Order: sequence, then C-alpha cells, then structure tokens
Amino acid sequence: MPLTGEQSASVAVPAARQRRPRRSTVRHGQASCADYGCTRAECRRAALRARRRRDQDRARGLSARVPPHAAARWAVQLRGQGMSAQDIADRAGLSVTLVRRVLRTPADGQTVRDIARTTADAILGIPLPHRRTSGTPGLTDSAEASRLLADLARAGWPATTLAQRLDVNPRTVAEVRDTRPRLHLDLALRIRRLHRDLISLDPAGYGIHPTDSARTRAAATRRTTATAA
Repeated sequence: MPLTGEQSASVAVPAARQRRPRRSTVRHGQASCADYGCTRAECRRAALRARRRRDQDRARGLSARVPPHAAARWAVQLRGQGMSAQDIADRAGLSVTLVRRVLRTPADGQTVRDIARTTADAILGIPLPHRRTSGTPGLTDSAEASRLLADLARAGWPATTLAQRLDVNPRTVAEVRDTRPRLHLDLALRIRRLHRDLISLDPAGYGIHPTDSARTRAAATRRTTATAA
C-alpha cells in the first residue's frame, strides 16, 4: 500500500536527521535546520524564506552563489571590533562552522569556493558593534589576556563561568585564550580584573562542581602540552 504524503514525510525525517553532523551548531529557526530534517514550524518557515529569496535572485538573473571575499573582509572587520565567530554566526543566523570558513578565505585573486548569496548578505548585513566603553577604544594584543585566561583554566575556572562574569559568549573566551591575535581593549581590561579577583580563590567555594574544575584543569594541561610540543 503506498504511503500518503504525511506518512512519507514522517518516514523521511529520521533519515534526513542522520545527515546532521554530530557537532553541528545549527539551531532551530535556521533554514539549514530544516534541511537536516527538522519539522518545527520556525525552521520550515526559515527554509521557505530562503527558498523564496533564491527564486527571486534567480528571476532577477542573479547567481545563487557568489565569491566570498566581500563577506570575508566584513567578517574580519567584525572580528576586529571584538565579535567572535560565534557572535557573527548568532547575528547572521548561520552555523559557526560556515562563518569560520568564510573568515579563512584567502586574499582576492586566489581560487576559492563560492558561498550562497544569502550567506554573504547575512554577514554583510551585520552592523559594526558600538564600543562598550568610550574611554577604552581600540584593539590590543591578546598575549596577556590569553595568558591570564589560561591561568584561570589551570586554577579550575571553566570557560562558561568566566564568560558569564565577562558578559561574553564562552566561545569568545576560548578564542581569546587560544587563537584570537587581538581583542578589544575593554575586554582585555575586564579579563585582567577578573584574573585579579579569581586567581587566588577556590572555584568549589563559588558553586563550581569539583568534576567541572578537574575537567577544566585537565584540558588546560593538554593545551599546554600540545603548545610545548
């Protein structure tokens, strides 16, 4: 007996969900979430909007895919103003993996893979963030902040806790600690103050479970070993 349309959809969804990478950061409300088989109303509406946008571009004679250079240059500017890849992804409604790939785009003139026009437009539509404190403008080298965050990790303070106290995304803490070459001066000063306030304290006395502290210390040791190697 042939399946009805509704039955077919219910059977197809589990198979579609198997396409989602285990560490995918795609969230509900994004068009790509529906592509992975999610049937939530907000995900299906996002996919429909994206499809309509592609159809409109095609009707206007516009290519569905464009070179990534303009979006990459703007993403670099956003990062220079203190936004992490995760911050950009959250604002653009994209996966952080895609944003990181755009940020790694080589200079003009080199052969690169095109990106969807909707992706480029989403990144280009993000306004530059305002400075948090007018008295501390500009960017600074991340070496000191990276060292201070690593000290706190070795002391057992998880990145999620530090992020809450710094009012940033946990991924921003990880990027400043491990990969980001420069950061906003305001954030650097807040990290310095946070290190001064926490480094001599026992995380267990401030609601951090001993298992979380032990896991944080172990990860810090692995990063130190990998860097030394």
